[in-house]
Amino acid sequence: MKKSKRIISLFLSLLVLFSTINVFAVRHPVKDIPLNGIIVNDHIVYSDVYPYIKNSRTYVPIRFIAEELGYDVKWDGANKKVIMKNGNTNVELTIGSNKMKVNGKVLTLDAPAEIKDDRTFVPLRAIAESFGEKVDYSKDYKAVYIGDNPVYNKNYKVVYYYEGANPVITDYTINIVTYKLTINSEKILEADSMESLLTLLFTDIDNYRTSGRSKLGNITTYKTNKTTYTQPTVQPKEETVYVKKTESNVAKEKQLKDEHYVVSTDDVLVGSWYGPSSYGADGNSYPIDTYTYITSLGNGRYKLTNRTILSSDRSSEFFDEQYGYYDKDKNALVVEESHKTYGSTGFFAGRDSYAIAGIYYLENSNTRLSWDKLGAKYYLDKY
Repeated sequence: MKKSKRIISLFLSLLVLFSTINVFAVRHPVKDIPLNGIIVNDHIVYSDVYPYIKNSRTYVPIRFIAEELGYDVKWDGANKKVIMKNGNTNVELTIGSNKMKVNGKVLTLDAPAEIKDDRTFVPLRAIAESFGEKVDYSKDYKAVYIGDNPVYNKNYKVVYYYEGANPVITDYTINIVTYKLTINSEKILEADSMESLLTLLFTDIDNYRTSGRSKLGNITTYKTNKTTYTQPTVQPKEETVYVKKTESNVAKEKQLKDEHYVVSTDDVLVGSWYGPSSYGADGNSYPIDTYTYITSLGNGRYKLTNRTILSSDRSSEFFDEQYGYYDKDKNALVVEESHKTYGSTGFFAGRDSYAIAGIYYLENSNTRLSWDKLGAKYYLDKY
């Protein structure tokens, strides 16, 4: 379910050690930042999932690299194939294969596309070069430049790609060489490291996601997402069961109904859930209140926004996000490890908190999600 970590950087590889005593674990970051950003179309681009390095190749989510190069993206789930189109150019890429078709011509990539964290990742250089683009990697700045005449020491606006949403763009700029963030071409915030600059940037984007406002400048829609790409999963997607709602077992005083509250629908999984749990840190276990807000992404897929509040100090909280799918055979919600944590305050500030992958089993007339097994100690009740 959830976890805790010390923030060393925001755009980095992570090594996860799982706790065996409760649903929380501690993530220990590797101190190597794989990529500080990708510069393309005179912007620096980031995503809500991290690139990673495998066999000396940098892998990135197919969606943002394809869209930045002008391609619309469609997922063919039946054939595990990504179809990309840009004008008269048609590109097909099959998961697990290093063969790519461009207008019917077969090209060989140096590594196959693969699924990680429920996203399709591709080797950046191979894909960009197959699209006819030049790719430069700077060891000094740990960044990639796509296009001619690479320039790293420059102020770039930031484009940020979300899962299932339109990408956004900042009106302020960042410089990954000088660690400066410039607002309205005059106000300059200077960080002491790349990790501090990215922390400042991603915190502002998190604020925008949760409140609709940027604290540093303006963030607006970059472009309307015209893709019909649905994130694939390595497991089959099932139809969701629908049942009549019953009275909640959650005490009235625990039923938070603020701006985060999700109203229940006929879909048994959609809505707001609560459960008592514990948070392991510094060799101790701390009682917490866990709120999970579940929305449907369609086709048996779900997004979970988890809110964890320290029971002894309700001003201490954090949020994280997960994706999952409904497994009809198990009557359960299978969830991935959380891909993002934000809004950490008080006790949780500076800790690397996140949710582990696992299974929630539906029981009690589908009003309870029990963690790992039926009748489990850790559970969520719908309210």
